[in-house]
Amino acid sequence: MRGMGMPTPRARGLGAALRDARVEKRFGVPELGRRIGVNPALLSEWEVGRQVPTPEEVAGVLGALGVTGERKAWIMSLARGLAGPSWFTPGTQADPTHYTTLVAHERVAVSMTVWAPLLIPDLVQIPDYARLALGPDLREGDDLEQVVQNRLDRNRILFGAGAIEADMFVGTETLANHFGDAEVMARQVRHLMDLIGVSQTLRIRVVPSQAVAEGAFSHYQLRDDTEAVYCPHHGVGVFLIDEQAAPYADISARLAKASWSPAKSLERLAAVADGFDGEVAQRRRMTDERLAELLSGEDSGG
Repeated sequence: MRGMGMPTPRARGLGAALRDARVEKRFGVPELGRRIGVNPALLSEWEVGRQVPTPEEVAGVLGALGVTGERKAWIMSLARGLAGPSWFTPGTQADPTHYTTLVAHERVAVSMTVWAPLLIPDLVQIPDYARLALGPDLREGDDLEQVVQNRLDRNRILFGAGAIEADMFVGTETLANHFGDAEVMARQVRHLMDLIGVSQTLRIRVVPSQAVAEGAFSHYQLRDDTEAVYCPHHGVGVFLIDEQAAPYADISARLAKASWSPAKSLERLAAVADGFDGEVAQRRRMTDERLAELLSGEDSGG
């Protein structure tokens, strides 16, 4: 077993993977601890990443739980590569290591700041928008509907009694990118407007995209008074802590300063939604007119 100071992203990911496996097998912490001969308090430390089990200890946990095959292989790969404070995890959020590490940080967050310069933030996407956003990046064999459901499951941290404080800054370019489906985008933008109206802990503001040069990120304040940053890139996730995460507090402050007021942001969202509704209506009129021409035999190309 290796002791640690601040939990690293990979240690949090390993801990979350062990916890999820235990919960799915319906083992309590005391029961599993007795079975593998480990103090339940230490097992809890492993699951939150404050202490790190050796690969042999991880193998013992997985054996007791009956975890085999590909899942055992990727959990063991986490256990064998825990060096370094920050971490690059290859693959999209469809990759179990990427997804589990991301969820591990969201579970222990007490607040978060999100900058979304090009895409609607993950946690406030509607299912149809998530399908459009996720589809192009998935590999052959990935289950789109399962990946979409995983994304929707993550938003529980924003709602209910345990909702965390969240500031989400949406770039103006994000509101112009509808993936060729204006109807879906209109519903997505109106969903943001609804959230603004009902949530007391979630704040969504619009920021001119050119105001901040940094790419997308989520900046988490965690329960143990540390911070972490997640940067999604095409085909890779980057998790930062310690001094590498420190600059993002200033970036978040710059975003807050550059953002429009809540009232102006809401007005912009309403105008964008109306614009997409108008685009949908125009396309429907054109389709109806074309169909009428065909039915009347007035098709000039026929």
